[in-house]
Amino acid sequence: METHLSEPERREEMNWGIVGHGHLGSALAARFARQNIAFRHLSAQLWDQGKDLPQPEDALLLAVPDGCIVEVARQLQQRGHLGPVFHCSGATPLGALEPLPQAGVWYPMQSFRDVEVPWGSFPIYWENNLLEPVLKDLHQKLGIPLGQWMTSERRATNHLSAVWANNFPTHLVALYQDFCRQKGVEPMTTMFLDSVTQALEGDARAIQTGPARRRDMATLARHMEALPPELRSIYEALSESIARLDSSNS
Repeated sequence: METHLSEPERREEMNWGIVGHGHLGSALAARFARQNIAFRHLSAQLWDQGKDLPQPEDALLLAVPDGCIVEVARQLQQRGHLGPVFHCSGATPLGALEPLPQAGVWYPMQSFRDVEVPWGSFPIYWENNLLEPVLKDLHQKLGIPLGQWMTSERRATNHLSAVWANNFPTHLVALYQDFCRQKGVEPMTTMFLDSVTQALEGDARAIQTGPARRRDMATLARHMEALPPELRSIYEALSESIARLDSSNS
């Protein structure tokens, strides 16, 4: 059973460090600066050179690639880091920071394409109740709601859901735009928006149409011939998926 700490006693001002200069790290740095929060923007790649090192008591947000989290945690542990350390990954478990004495997760479920993002309009999932007072203080300074406590397993599931909702549709639209440019046709934007809206508002399975659902093999074959080679496997896989889903409903 999860236990929550009572409101923390008055503590000294926490010094923050943001590790990583990618989209998330840059967006965090911009928000910290806008809210007049003192922080250092660090690069773990310079630590072996003795540069950009955090102080042992600093609180850190690790805005680094998922594959680097374990190594960054190892370096911090070797350097005797004592302050709170939060990784910002949706798919990485809290256990990746296991060597550290104060480890947590702080995951904003948002795509970061620019430094200016609508903070407060998207969920933030965090883990480790013992560090809740630290996060309450941080969120108050950032001017955003505290967010929601969540286990690593549940957070990973939400992250996977976000990939389905964001990355895959964006990729399909990119492929469609490339196809339209190659063929010299106007993108059917209105039809696309109507289809997505109807699918989200109702039963997407029930409103599915097209040659794959009708098992119109002649039309599917003509489409395959007309497609650029790099799109054929995707068209075929999606058509087969539509047919399978329709069969499971019949």
